[in-house]
Amino acid sequence: MVDVSSIVVSSRIRLARSLDNYLFPVNLIGEEGYSVIKDIADVVLPLGDYKIFTMQQLPVLDAEVMQEKHLISKKLLDNKDNGAVILSGDETISIMINEEDHIRAQCFLKGLSLDKAYDNLSRVDDAIINKLEIAYDPKLGFLNSCITNVGTGMRASVMMFLPGLTLAGEMDNVINLLSNQGLTVRGVFGEGSTSQGYMYQVSNARSLGMNEKDIIVKVTSTCLKLCEAENAARKSLIKDKEIELKDRVYRAFGTLTNAYTITASEFMKCAGEIKIGLALGFMKFKDNSLIDRLMFDALPSTLTKMSGEEALSDEDENLLRAKFVAKTLKNARIN
Repeated sequence: MVDVSSIVVSSRIRLARSLDNYLFPVNLIGEEGYSVIKDIADVVLPLGDYKIFTMQQLPVLDAEVMQEKHLISKKLLDNKDNGAVILSGDETISIMINEEDHIRAQCFLKGLSLDKAYDNLSRVDDAIINKLEIAYDPKLGFLNSCITNVGTGMRASVMMFLPGLTLAGEMDNVINLLSNQGLTVRGVFGEGSTSQGYMYQVSNARSLGMNEKDIIVKVTSTCLKLCEAENAARKSLIKDKEIELKDRVYRAFGTLTNAYTITASEFMKCAGEIKIGLALGFMKFKDNSLIDRLMFDALPSTLTKMSGEEALSDEDENLLRAKFVAKTLKNARIN
């Protein structure tokens, strides 16, 4: 059995859908945009514990926090005219309205859980398909604004922590290999972003010519193979560079528990080193998931929101981050 517990962080299923009776969001103006929001809300809100937020009415800081939590995209955040999001009470389901397509429905779950995420999202998707006029072609499948989303309209993504392969210098090879297999590897914040804290998203690059089950099976099996390679890389690193690795881990912990000021990028780098230590058993926490929560709580907008301020200067943000992280980690270790 492949050990995935310290490698796979979370899974996401995203379904893109477009309404046949409206222009694509980029061309929507005025009342048409609001009509799309209303049509979708009328279907989704009665399904359970859901709330809707429009980008026009949502405070900028709250929207930025949602983006940091991956609940919305930067593209939706910027669409103040007719963008909206519907969230489930537990925030595992997010339905972006008038992003690149009329509907971008997502389900997030911890661990390697693509099958369950798809099942959870299907209830919402089925209701949308049954009650709204969805753009669909019998041969091509679901029609969306971007060709990569034609077909199933599905993106299956897995967030993975890959320090072994990264430090071994293998990630470029991994990215090229997966690209040739119709898969893509991105940074923690999606397309165009870089890896932070050794975190990567692995997902299918296209949805045409495959059904949902095939995509889930392919991404899942690829992630399991990556887990095998990552575990092997970690063993090699321990064998060849154990002292160096331990030094990096403890220096990072020392920085996060003693720094007077720290930037978001330096924090993410140190947090990634500590995750290595926890994964390899060099360091033990009472709750190993604490560092994962910190990697979001210490992001700029989330940190500002927690401070109770509407905005922080870069200097104040870095001071607050250092204080908050040090306090959180103070009694986290098991000596």
